[in-house]
Parts: sequence; structure tokens; C-alpha cells
Amino acid sequence: MNEYPKELILKDRTKVIVMNSEPEKKDAIYQFFSRIPKSDLLIYKDDVTKWESLEDWFDSSNYRKVFQLVGLIKDRVVAKGTLHSEGLFWTHAAELKLIVDPEYREKGLGSQLFHILLYEGLKHRFQKVIVRYIPDNISFTKILSHYGFRPETVLSCYVEDELTGITKDLVIASFSLENWERRFEFYSYIYR
Repeated sequence: MNEYPKELILKDRTKVIVMNSEPEKKDAIYQFFSRIPKSDLLIYKDDVTKWESLEDWFDSSNYRKVFQLVGLIKDRVVAKGTLHSEGLFWTHAAELKLIVDPEYREKGLGSQLFHILLYEGLKHRFQKVIVRYIPDNISFTKILSHYGFRPETVLSCYVEDELTGITKDLVIASFSLENWERRFEFYSYIYR
């Protein structure tokens, strides 16, 4: 049984359709990334606002994209999330990335999508999930705190904001899915 597409209702009653991100959505994803402030895209190793980077992202074998989703309002992408598995010896761990269009932040979309991505991590039997973020992303920091993510390391002055030239710290935080499996079992009926 396919779990997607799935409808989410935001705090302001806006309906968002969540579906698997397919290469056919490249144009809509490209338009989405072009609306996101560059400072929010510092978590990506490549410039996803460039068409070539986006094509490589879908086709590259550097990351095994275990699960990808987009949030849509009509045909407009308003959120993009992924779970990546890296490396031969790290198959028990995944990296989670989530970006929400600034117009749809503070409405519950990020929290709901984050929950879905963690649930998918459980389904794929990951034991640990990591995220990378810039500490001035307050709304994302709140989501991480809510779910129990704890910073494991801070890479000081690791990324440079292209627009301002200011270097910023990059925080890497982790979450043990094994410790929280029972909590997600309780919620899992929502995502079946």
C-alpha cells in the first residue's frame, strides 16, 4: 500500500499535499530553491539554486537517498525533505534535511514533515539520525529540541554566507531512533 500522497492541514487551515519527490518535479523544486534565502541553504554542500547542481543531486551516487518528499500547494513546492544514507560503514545512520518556504513557516508544516521523515527513518530501520544546521535558524532549533536532538559538535566558522561574507558555525546534532521507537509506534497509525 502506498502511503503517499498524504494531506496535511496547517495551523491556518491551508492544505498541503505531501508526496514522494520524483525527478519529474525537478522544475518545481528548482523554482522552490530559488525562493529560499541563500542563508537557509548553507546546509547543502552544493548550490542547489543552480540547475546543474540540482540535476547532479537527483542523479548522483554520492548519497543514497533513502526517502525524499515534497510538500505541494497546488503544483507549487513549499517544502523539501530528504533522508540520506552515507557510506559503507554508516548504514545504520541517516542524515535528515528539511527546508520550508519562508511563506509557510511557523504554521506547523516543518514539524509535521520532520515527524514524517523520522517515521520513515524508523521504517527503514535506521538507529541514528543526524542533522546539520546553522544555529541562527531558531524555528528549526525548536523542532530539534522538541524531538530530543542534541548537538554533538560545532564546526566553528565552517560556512560562509555568500551574501554577507560572514562565516557561521555549523552544528551537527543527532537523535537515537532506538530510544524513541515506542513513542513513534504510538503515532505511527497516523502515517499508515
